[in-house]
Amino acid sequence: MTTSRRVEDTEVVPPVRRRRDPRRESTPRKLVAAARVIFERDGFFDARLVDITDEAQVASGTLYRYYGSKQEIFAAVMAEVVSEITQVSPQSEARAADPVARMREVNAAFVRTIRRNAKLMNLLYQVGQTDEVVHKQGGEIASALQGRATRAIQRWQDAGLAYSDLDPVLTAHALTFMVERVAMAWLTGRADYDEEAMVEAINLIWERSLGLVPADPALRGVQERK
Repeated sequence: MTTSRRVEDTEVVPPVRRRRDPRRESTPRKLVAAARVIFERDGFFDARLVDITDEAQVASGTLYRYYGSKQEIFAAVMAEVVSEITQVSPQSEARAADPVARMREVNAAFVRTIRRNAKLMNLLYQVGQTDEVVHKQGGEIASALQGRATRAIQRWQDAGLAYSDLDPVLTAHALTFMVERVAMAWLTGRADYDEEAMVEAINLIWERSLGLVPADPALRGVQERK
């Protein structure tokens, strides 16, 4: 005969601990990585879910345990892209302390990041026209970049480094849209630019539009020669 023990109201029963399954935890990452390969290769509309599961080397029904549609897994892929683009920052503390050097490094890093994600960014524009989630992801990128640029311009104006009569919000929007459009035109083949020359032109437009003077004498020399 078995007996049962009544759990008193005041007794704390520890939660049941389940063993972690590393394979199950890694499956969504494998699917997203595979989806990126397929979307970049075939585009969104021609991509097939079976090709994603084949690329991930999982059973065909596995994808539906995590994502209900092609739109959902594309949004998961784009979430990683959004995170990468919105977290671009200068790598060195010395450059971070110099506004112009910081701006130059961030612009160069942004162009490199866009280059790595150019095909997916192009798909974001296409899919975002009909998918609200993806459309909002595009808005996240724009809002993050514009917000950061607005705050930077305001700091520079407060410090007397940038023209005080510029509207920081409108100026930030104009400059960030310029960088994004020029970079995407280059990466999608609509324009043929030398990358180094393009980044230098972008930087000079930022500096001269805002009235910034580089602290680095070498950069000041570049402005004077131009």
